[in-house]
Amino acid sequence: MVTTASDIQGCVLVMDHDPARSASRHAQLISDGWQALLARDPAGALAAVQSGDVDAVVLDVSTEEAEALDLPRVLRVASGVPHLPIIVMAPAPPEQIRCQFLEGGADDILPNDISPAELGARLRALMRVKRLHDELRASRQALAASLARERQLLAQLRRDNAHLLTLCTTDPLTHLQNIRHFNTFLASEFKVARRYQRKLSLLVFDLDHFKVVNDTHGHPSGDYVLKEFAVILERLVRDSDVVARTGGEEFSIVLPNAGRTQAQGFAQRIGKAVCERKFIVYGQEIHVTTSVGAASYPDDVEIADAEMLLYFADQALLRAKQLGRDRAFAFGMFDPVERRRLKRQYLASCSRRTDRDGKPAIASTVGR
Repeated sequence: MVTTASDIQGCVLVMDHDPARSASRHAQLISDGWQALLARDPAGALAAVQSGDVDAVVLDVSTEEAEALDLPRVLRVASGVPHLPIIVMAPAPPEQIRCQFLEGGADDILPNDISPAELGARLRALMRVKRLHDELRASRQALAASLARERQLLAQLRRDNAHLLTLCTTDPLTHLQNIRHFNTFLASEFKVARRYQRKLSLLVFDLDHFKVVNDTHGHPSGDYVLKEFAVILERLVRDSDVVARTGGEEFSIVLPNAGRTQAQGFAQRIGKAVCERKFIVYGQEIHVTTSVGAASYPDDVEIADAEMLLYFADQALLRAKQLGRDRAFAFGMFDPVERRRLKRQYLASCSRRTDRDGKPAIASTVGR
């Protein structure tokens, strides 16, 4: 019978010192549909299994040699595959020797005179186990590759999300927080301040006559001034503070755990730093000043929510401009009559928004 490539059941390595017996075993395996390799000694068997072409091993050894060599275990380790079936053939070994074969890594111990049919059946039974091991290994490798790809995709997704978060919360020119993040942070910090009875202050800045800078020196020069102004703000605030660009030349700083006195100190230091800073663009010096408005919770007792804190700081900024710019003004510096007027004005504005939108615009603590 002619055996084709599709009929081959696997490659069996036969190691036997007896040339006649190994040749006979080789012929029997070939006729039974196996591909067979021959090795005369352990070194040859080791080289064969290391090549990766061997599917099973048949060792014809004497009991004395088997006792001296841990050959099945060595061959299995050298093969580098999940499972390498190994049959030891020896002349009627006693129980102790059979146990040593099995402990040494053999899968089966057979007598030398076993029939070719039974040897083939036992090899096929062991090959079924080997195929299961091979399939399990392939599945594990595929799973490991899939997990590696998933980890790479997850890492890329995290990087993309971090980049998107930066784009969504950062002003592209000054790299400060943008108005979206500023509003979210201010609302959150106000809730914390109200709940835990902490102080919270807000500074709002406006670069004085900034349109003149753009019209006189050009928009690139104006952008340079904005970026340098942002650097000044970041250098003078604490790590816990949030600096944001909230408009063209408008900036804000949220100061957690800072009362009215601390806020005024920040405003004065920043105003002085800006006034002393020499903005030189294309060899020309640009003189820049800033107006600052401040409001503080709970020092300004009228404040009941984050929107009111922002509104009062804006009103203080407006008064600083009305007084000649290049100065800081705090909401607490308004006289009581003016403060009550501004509060009524804010509440009326909120009432109009409520009528239009159909929902309250401020917290229920207003007017407490």
